[in-house]
Amino acid sequence: MAGLFATLEGIDGSGKTTVAAKVAGILEDSRVPVVRTTEPTRSWRGDAVKWAIERSVDPVTESFLFLADRESHTARIRAWRAEGKLVLSDRYADSTYAYQGARLEGTRDDPIAWLQEISRPLVLVPDVTYFLAVPPDVALARIHDRPRKVRFEERAFLEAVDRNYRRLAADPRWVTVDGVSPMEDVAALVAADLGVRYRG
Repeated sequence: MAGLFATLEGIDGSGKTTVAAKVAGILEDSRVPVVRTTEPTRSWRGDAVKWAIERSVDPVTESFLFLADRESHTARIRAWRAEGKLVLSDRYADSTYAYQGARLEGTRDDPIAWLQEISRPLVLVPDVTYFLAVPPDVALARIHDRPRKVRFEERAFLEAVDRNYRRLAADPRWVTVDGVSPMEDVAALVAADLGVRYRG
Protein backbone atom coordinates (compact mmCIF):
# COMPACT_ATOMS: atom_id res chain seq x y z
CA MET A 1 0.00 0.00 0.00
CA ALA A 2 1.25 3.49 -0.86
CA GLY A 3 2.16 5.73 2.04
CA LEU A 4 0.70 9.12 2.84
CA PHE A 5 2.14 12.32 4.29
CA ALA A 6 -0.21 14.52 6.35
CA THR A 7 0.50 17.63 8.39
CA LEU A 8 -1.30 19.48 11.18
CA GLU A 9 -0.97 23.27 11.20
CA GLY A 10 -2.30 26.14 13.26
CA ILE A 11 -1.26 28.92 15.60
CA ASP A 12 0.06 28.25 19.11
CA GLY A 13 -2.86 27.14 21.26
CA SER A 14 -4.80 25.59 18.38
CA GLY A 15 -4.39 22.09 19.84
CA LYS A 16 -2.14 20.52 17.21
CA THR A 17 -0.04 18.41 19.55
CA THR A 18 -3.03 17.08 21.48
CA VAL A 19 -4.94 16.35 18.27
CA ALA A 20 -1.91 14.67 16.67
CA ALA A 21 -1.61 12.27 19.61
CA LYS A 22 -5.33 11.44 19.56
CA VAL A 23 -5.38 10.97 15.76
CA ALA A 24 -2.36 8.66 15.88
CA GLY A 25 -4.04 6.59 18.60
CA ILE A 26 -7.27 6.24 16.63
CA LEU A 27 -5.43 5.20 13.46
CA GLU A 28 -3.21 2.73 15.30
CA ASP A 29 -6.32 1.14 16.83
CA SER A 30 -7.66 0.64 13.29
CA ARG A 31 -4.34 -0.97 12.26
CA VAL A 32 -3.04 1.90 10.14
CA PRO A 33 0.79 2.04 10.34
CA VAL A 34 1.34 5.57 11.67
CA VAL A 35 4.56 7.48 12.19
CA ARG A 36 4.07 10.58 14.32
CA THR A 37 6.69 13.28 13.95
CA THR A 38 7.13 16.99 14.66
CA GLU A 39 9.04 20.16 13.85
CA PRO A 40 11.39 21.37 15.13
CA THR A 41 12.64 17.80 15.16
CA ARG A 42 14.03 16.03 18.20
CA SER A 43 17.60 16.27 16.94
CA TRP A 44 20.58 18.58 17.27
CA ARG A 45 19.26 20.53 14.29
CA GLY A 46 15.90 20.93 16.01
CA ASP A 47 17.72 21.97 19.19
CA ALA A 48 19.51 24.67 17.18
CA VAL A 49 16.14 25.99 15.99
CA LYS A 50 14.84 26.13 19.57
CA TRP A 51 18.05 27.85 20.69
CA ALA A 52 17.56 30.50 18.02
CA ILE A 53 13.91 31.06 18.98
CA GLU A 54 14.76 31.46 22.65
CA ARG A 55 17.43 34.04 21.82
CA SER A 56 15.40 35.95 19.22
CA VAL A 57 17.97 35.70 16.45
CA ASP A 58 17.22 37.62 13.28
CA PRO A 59 14.40 36.19 11.14
CA VAL A 60 16.56 35.27 8.14
CA THR A 61 18.96 33.21 10.26
CA GLU A 62 16.02 31.61 12.03
CA SER A 63 14.41 30.70 8.70
CA PHE A 64 17.54 29.00 7.40
CA LEU A 65 17.94 27.01 10.63
CA PHE A 66 14.40 25.72 10.10
CA LEU A 67 15.35 24.76 6.54
CA ALA A 68 18.42 22.85 7.71
CA ASP A 69 16.31 20.91 10.19
CA ARG A 70 13.65 20.27 7.55
CA GLU A 71 16.04 18.89 4.93
CA SER A 72 17.03 16.03 7.23
CA HIS A 73 13.44 15.57 8.39
CA THR A 74 12.17 15.38 4.81
CA ALA A 75 14.56 12.53 4.01
CA ARG A 76 13.08 10.52 6.88
CA ILE A 77 9.53 11.36 5.81
CA ARG A 78 10.23 10.17 2.26
CA ALA A 79 11.61 6.90 3.61
CA TRP A 80 8.63 6.29 5.90
CA ARG A 81 6.18 7.04 3.12
CA ALA A 82 8.07 4.73 0.75
CA GLU A 83 7.57 1.97 3.36
CA GLY A 84 3.81 2.47 3.02
CA LYS A 85 3.34 4.31 6.31
CA LEU A 86 1.04 7.19 7.13
CA VAL A 87 3.29 10.00 8.33
CA LEU A 88 1.60 12.59 10.55
CA SER A 89 3.67 15.69 11.29
CA ASP A 90 2.83 18.26 13.96
CA ARG A 91 4.01 21.30 11.93
CA TYR A 92 6.07 21.27 8.74
CA ALA A 93 7.04 23.79 6.06
CA ASP A 94 3.78 25.73 6.20
CA SER A 95 4.60 26.71 9.79
CA THR A 96 7.72 28.44 8.50
CA TYR A 97 5.74 30.24 5.82
CA ALA A 98 3.19 31.43 8.39
CA TYR A 99 5.47 32.25 11.32
CA GLN A 100 8.69 33.39 9.68
CA GLY A 101 6.57 35.06 7.02
CA ALA A 102 5.12 37.22 9.80
CA ARG A 103 8.58 37.94 11.23
CA LEU A 104 9.92 38.94 7.79
CA GLU A 105 7.02 41.29 7.08
CA GLY A 106 8.43 44.58 5.81
CA THR A 107 11.79 43.09 4.81
CA ARG A 108 10.58 41.35 1.62
CA ASP A 109 7.86 42.26 -0.89
CA ASP A 110 6.13 38.92 -0.26
CA PRO A 111 7.81 37.01 2.58
CA ILE A 112 5.67 33.89 2.14
CA ALA A 113 6.50 33.62 -1.57
CA TRP A 114 10.19 34.18 -0.81
CA LEU A 115 10.20 31.44 1.83
CA GLN A 116 8.34 29.05 -0.47
CA GLU A 117 10.86 29.66 -3.24
CA ILE A 118 13.96 29.00 -1.13
CA SER A 119 12.27 25.99 0.49
CA ARG A 120 11.15 24.29 -2.71
CA PRO A 121 14.24 22.02 -3.19
CA LEU A 122 14.13 20.89 0.46
CA VAL A 123 10.49 20.04 1.11
CA LEU A 124 8.02 17.31 0.27
CA VAL A 125 4.57 18.74 -0.40
CA PRO A 126 2.14 17.02 2.00
CA ASP A 127 -0.68 14.95 0.55
CA VAL A 128 -3.04 16.78 2.91
CA THR A 129 -2.71 19.54 5.50
CA TYR A 130 -5.25 20.04 8.30
CA PHE A 131 -5.54 23.63 9.50
CA LEU A 132 -6.92 23.82 13.03
CA ALA A 133 -8.58 27.21 12.77
CA VAL A 134 -8.78 28.93 16.14
CA PRO A 135 -9.25 32.69 16.76
CA PRO A 136 -6.14 34.19 18.39
CA ASP A 137 -8.15 35.19 21.47
CA VAL A 138 -9.20 31.59 22.05
CA ALA A 139 -5.67 30.31 21.45
CA LEU A 140 -4.20 32.82 23.89
CA ALA A 141 -6.73 31.83 26.55
CA ARG A 142 -5.71 28.20 26.13
CA ILE A 143 -1.99 28.90 26.63
CA HIS A 144 -2.46 31.55 29.32
CA ASP A 145 -1.12 29.30 32.08
CA ARG A 146 1.98 28.08 30.26
CA PRO A 147 4.88 28.69 32.65
CA ARG A 148 7.19 29.82 29.89
CA LYS A 149 6.14 31.69 26.79
CA VAL A 150 8.06 32.63 23.65
CA ARG A 151 7.56 35.64 21.44
CA PHE A 152 5.45 33.57 19.04
CA GLU A 153 2.70 33.58 21.67
CA GLU A 154 2.06 37.34 21.67
CA ARG A 155 -1.32 38.61 20.44
CA ALA A 156 -0.24 40.89 17.58
CA PHE A 157 2.15 38.29 16.25
CA LEU A 158 -0.38 35.45 16.47
CA GLU A 159 -2.89 37.59 14.60
CA ALA A 160 -0.37 38.07 11.77
CA VAL A 161 0.42 34.35 11.72
CA ASP A 162 -3.29 33.51 11.65
CA ARG A 163 -3.73 35.76 8.60
CA ASN A 164 -0.86 33.97 6.88
CA TYR A 165 -2.34 30.57 7.64
CA ARG A 166 -5.71 31.57 6.24
CA ARG A 167 -4.00 32.73 3.06
CA LEU A 168 -2.14 29.42 2.76
CA ALA A 169 -5.30 27.43 3.50
CA ALA A 170 -6.82 28.55 0.21
CA ASP A 171 -4.71 25.84 -1.43
CA PRO A 172 -6.80 22.74 -2.35
CA ARG A 173 -4.60 20.37 -0.35
CA TRP A 174 -5.66 22.12 2.87
CA VAL A 175 -8.62 21.02 4.98
CA THR A 176 -9.80 23.69 7.41
CA VAL A 177 -11.14 22.27 10.68
CA ASP A 178 -12.96 24.16 13.42
CA GLY A 179 -10.32 24.00 16.13
CA VAL A 180 -12.67 25.49 18.73
CA SER A 181 -14.61 22.23 18.81
CA PRO A 182 -13.74 19.65 21.51
CA MET A 183 -10.38 18.02 20.81
CA GLU A 184 -11.99 14.57 20.67
CA ASP A 185 -14.32 15.72 17.88
CA VAL A 186 -11.50 17.36 15.94
CA ALA A 187 -9.34 14.25 16.24
CA ALA A 188 -12.18 11.96 15.18
CA LEU A 189 -12.86 14.08 12.10
CA VAL A 190 -9.19 14.19 11.06
CA ALA A 191 -8.65 10.48 11.73
CA ALA A 192 -11.73 9.50 9.72
CA ASP A 193 -10.62 11.60 6.75
CA LEU A 194 -7.07 10.26 6.93
CA GLY A 195 -8.30 6.69 7.11
CA VAL A 196 -10.25 7.16 3.88
CA ARG A 197 -7.33 8.85 2.15
CA TYR A 198 -4.83 6.21 3.26
CA ARG A 199 -6.90 3.26 2.20
CA GLY A 200 -7.62 5.08 -1.04
